[in-house]
Amino acid sequence: MKRILAVLLFASAAFSLAVGQRLPGVVTPENYKLTFTPNLESATFEGDETISIRILKPTSEITLNAVDINFGDVAITGGGSTQKANVTPEKDKEMAVLMVEKPLPAGPATIHITYTGVLNDEMRGFYLGKDDQGRKYAATQFESTDARRAFPSFDEPAYKATFDITAVADEGQIAISNQKIVSDTPGPGDKHTVRFATTAKMSSYLAALVVGNFEYIEGEADGIPIRVYSTPGKKEMGKFALESAEHILGYYNKYFSVKYPYGKLDLIGLPDFSPGAMENTGCITFREVILLIDDKQGSVDMKKEIASVIAHEMAHQWFGDLVTMKWWDDIWLNEGFATWMSSKPVQAWKPEWNFKLDDVSQTGGTLNTDSLANTRPIHQAADTPAQIMELFDGIAYGKAAAVLRMLESYLGEETFRAGVNAYIQQHQYANATADDFWDAQAKTSKKPVDQIMPTFVKQAGVPIINVKSQCSGDSTTVTLDQRRYYYDREKFQAPNDQLWEVPLCMEGAAGKGAPQCKLFSKRQETFTLPGCSNWVLANAGATGYYRVGYQPDAVRALATDSETKLSPAERIALQSDIWASVRVGREPVGDYLALAQGLAGDRNRAVLEDVLVRLNYISQYLVTDSDRESFRIWLRQYLSPIMKDVGWEPKASESDEQRTLRARVINALGYDARDSEVLAKARTLADRALNSPASVDRELADSAFRLAALTGDEAFYDKLLATLKNAKSPEEYYMVLFALPRFGDPKLLQRTLDYAISPDVRSQDALRLVSNVMHNPAGEKLAWDFVLTHWNAVQKVGGPFASAEIVGATSSFCDARMRDQVADFFAAHKIEAAERTYRQSIERINNCVDLKRQQETQLASWLGQHGSSAGGQ
Repeated sequence: MKRILAVLLFASAAFSLAVGQRLPGVVTPENYKLTFTPNLESATFEGDETISIRILKPTSEITLNAVDINFGDVAITGGGSTQKANVTPEKDKEMAVLMVEKPLPAGPATIHITYTGVLNDEMRGFYLGKDDQGRKYAATQFESTDARRAFPSFDEPAYKATFDITAVADEGQIAISNQKIVSDTPGPGDKHTVRFATTAKMSSYLAALVVGNFEYIEGEADGIPIRVYSTPGKKEMGKFALESAEHILGYYNKYFSVKYPYGKLDLIGLPDFSPGAMENTGCITFREVILLIDDKQGSVDMKKEIASVIAHEMAHQWFGDLVTMKWWDDIWLNEGFATWMSSKPVQAWKPEWNFKLDDVSQTGGTLNTDSLANTRPIHQAADTPAQIMELFDGIAYGKAAAVLRMLESYLGEETFRAGVNAYIQQHQYANATADDFWDAQAKTSKKPVDQIMPTFVKQAGVPIINVKSQCSGDSTTVTLDQRRYYYDREKFQAPNDQLWEVPLCMEGAAGKGAPQCKLFSKRQETFTLPGCSNWVLANAGATGYYRVGYQPDAVRALATDSETKLSPAERIALQSDIWASVRVGREPVGDYLALAQGLAGDRNRAVLEDVLVRLNYISQYLVTDSDRESFRIWLRQYLSPIMKDVGWEPKASESDEQRTLRARVINALGYDARDSEVLAKARTLADRALNSPASVDRELADSAFRLAALTGDEAFYDKLLATLKNAKSPEEYYMVLFALPRFGDPKLLQRTLDYAISPDVRSQDALRLVSNVMHNPAGEKLAWDFVLTHWNAVQKVGGPFASAEIVGATSSFCDARMRDQVADFFAAHKIEAAERTYRQSIERINNCVDLKRQQETQLASWLGQHGSSAGGQ
């Protein structure tokens, strides 16, 4: 499953907080025969289910998971007789106990259940959605614990079984599921009955069914048919997704020793869908904006996102679907592996997109989360549905991916790949644990993987490797020491006994020989590098999952040499490391700005993107009102030469990276530097894009809308609203929708907040609009007050995953008084499934307040010396 919001979403307060109890383990399922008859008009469905089971020891009770299920007839056949079963719901446990009079003997048996359910409006279980024309459809979303809302089941990942799914659909509607259609016959009445082939063994959360008005385009890869489905009128926007899937499947079939195992692959774009995408076997569902795009007008960013998400979900067909974790505490291996793997096929297909550099940048973002005291270990126990959903966070996705990337670099790509395939071969169609994966890697590589990985997986946080180097003759002595890194300065400076086994590579400024790679497992250790170096890079290649602390003289030398002596990946990692030292007061903010100046001639999109993100942070949180204009002058001088190089007008021969960089620079000049010429040009482009969308490059149009909103008036706001109703593609719709929270006028931001919880906005988008207003400095207090006064409505519209986005959005505050308001409010309005998110938000606010206090005067001093120049510009 892929989350697409800035804050990973968890379950809302409405989520049923079942007590931590697992199924008793007396029975295992072998096959489900399921017939669903949805009634889209009444938002209900009928179910008929036969479960073939194996009873492990005699029993009079069988416990299933079931939520919002109205049981009809229930009978259990075993030991040569059939008995009617009495059903006792256990609502707080999300279970139902089936009881028979005579004990059932060990051995094979069947359970037959007729039942009814509700097509809910919460985008989980079996739910009801609508397309842009108001046509209704029914779709499933079962991960993690919502299959039980569609059929009584053994809804735990270790209970793998085969599925025979049948849908009884209205005339004119189609049905799509995990396997191919084996028959489609008329009846009963004015309906038709669609029966699908038996699936491979899989966990209940991977079953899928979609019923409604859909159309498709199709292709194939390696003999596997691939279809991209959309609601009517949009199928041509599936061309890029189809091309992506064909390339990705071909790549994975070569990478993995087991070929794609599910016979067909369907990708379905759904207008109402809570996560970004879901990896149901052979039937991947997507939020339509993450699947459908105008192939000619679509932005590079959106195409990269679509290709990446498709690659992520397709990687799950092996890691997650073919081999499934035994329990949710190992979901990180599924999600981390898919996140790590997703870059590979896209990098091979579109090397000009530089996905490898994006991976390094994303590692920096994950390090930010892992630098909090309220982070968690990768491996985290979880029992209730709420606890399970909270595991789908930046640690499961980002940290796990970064650790796998580091391990691959340490072992070598082919050795790591051999370990992956050994693991898949051993556990295909079954369940496994993370220890099984480490064991496979250790046996294949003959290296201590099973010793290294627990230090990154089973303890929270991230190490910082401090580097001291001393040149003597023609060699450099390097002393490394390690400790846990915290953004909280008091915790960072306090003694800590955590220790990691860190695969790292070092390279000196002298550049003599290949980087030296070591397994650093002690508190402190000394090494020798050839050549006399005034700095030593301790993350050569930028594949490590750790921070590096450099001495002040080395920081200054690196700022001078970074553009010429470091690779783009290393320049990205170095920025992250120096910024980390600024965050804890080891370096003044001027040292980071000096590094930024050292990169002023860099034209690598990914490197400059990282610079601009941190300059935006400095602008928003560290610059005082009295220094704001001085900072903006410096920033305009810094960015102007870059803008001159990239130009305003796209060129026919330019790369996708150039198009993306142009948009980033324009946004920084307009938003952070408030360049009047750029703002005026942005408004002109925005008006042109509204009148003729195809006349403005999509990257430029996105930046133009957001910048025009800064000073936009009511007439411009109304134009955006009108455009929403006639958007020609999902991307165009969302580009305009998320310009609404960027206005500077509080009255217009209030309109956005009111609009967010109106019926005109899909529930999956509602709280993202509210949180984006909260991220806008002009609207943060307004949005927070709105949340306080509309909390019931906020919870209602957001769906089961969304309330925690509001909790997470408060982390953008940098004010002690607002922190206290957040603490008081969520003390009285607890969201049990977002407790960690809440603690992280409070911690982030505290860290920002502290950083502002310690660096404001440093920044003012630096601007006093550099505010009228940008270092060589």
